[in-house]
Amino acid sequence: MKLRVGSKLLSIRDERRLSQAEMADLLDIPTSTYSRIERNETSLEVDKLAGFAETLGVSMHDLLPETIAMHSKINNSGFGGGIIFGNQYFYTNENDRVKQLVGEINILKSELDQLRDTAR
Repeated sequence: MKLRVGSKLLSIRDERRLSQAEMADLLDIPTSTYSRIERNETSLEVDKLAGFAETLGVSMHDLLPETIAMHSKINNSGFGGGIIFGNQYFYTNENDRVKQLVGEINILKSELDQLRDTAR
């Protein structure tokens, strides 16, 4: 999932009174790349956005467009959260979520087998 966050980065840059070159240096990217991101000509992957948030000392939520929400509740499986975009949920670590779902499926299969055996 890629996000356009140019206006949020521009706001932070303006608040800190930095030039595009200074902001690019801070984020360790070329100035031309930063400029394209700020103009929303280039979008960012979630992991890159997380790195930008850490570097800038802001929460990832501060960089997200208003139409996107973050979920960071840790549940019993240890899963740590994701991003809600419309009616789609993108997990911060898809591989962990897939492993969690496979585990849940296996548990449900076992329970179903036990119920079938009981019914016989």
